[in-house]
Amino acid sequence: MTSHHLSTASRAAGPGPARGVALLLALLLTGCAGASGTTGRTGGGSGHQVAEEPPSAGRPEVPVRPATDAAPATPPGPERVVVPALGIDVPVAAAGVDDRGRMALPGSADEAAWYRFGAAPASPRGATVVAAHVDDEDSVGPFARLTRAEAGASVHVRTSDGRTYNYTVTQVRSEPKPDLSVDDLFDRSGPARLVLVTCGGTWDAAARSYSDNVVVTATPAG
Repeated sequence: MTSHHLSTASRAAGPGPARGVALLLALLLTGCAGASGTTGRTGGGSGHQVAEEPPSAGRPEVPVRPATDAAPATPPGPERVVVPALGIDVPVAAAGVDDRGRMALPGSADEAAWYRFGAAPASPRGATVVAAHVDDEDSVGPFARLTRAEAGASVHVRTSDGRTYNYTVTQVRSEPKPDLSVDDLFDRSGPARLVLVTCGGTWDAAARSYSDNVVVTATPAG
């Protein structure tokens, strides 16, 4: 039976705002296969205080605060992605990782997942990653059409607070999974951008996985 997850080789103990990217550095290198029966239809911290010493002559006092600050609140996440030129209009659910360090995806190819430990559309920097299966037991999913995306196409992302963020496609690529630069995909320090990911290439029946990943990158419009 094939997996409904995008596999990772974890390099961290668990997900979190400060280490989610490290956890997913090997995401998408394997997995992203269709569901069972698919035939390949498409190519916090401890809170301890720092000890306060009596001020000494010539040394100013400094404020004392907890050794570990609370993580900043995550901006509202995507709940729908629309690519009008491709007829793509899919709901999006927030996703983390499972106990094997894999990004969980919805079982249906008609739904997508947003990696909630990464950037969101309102984030000033970093990649907002939304991924979906290319197909499932019943049909080919909307993200299968990403292979036909062209530079300049519009992408609209509605977030859970009701706002809509508009993007323009800048790059479409299909890469063998072992060659995929996941550092770029999950970069949280680069320019703000949207990254849509699915599988492509040829179907490997033995591995129950596709050979490639299709990656569409879009930048904020305007």
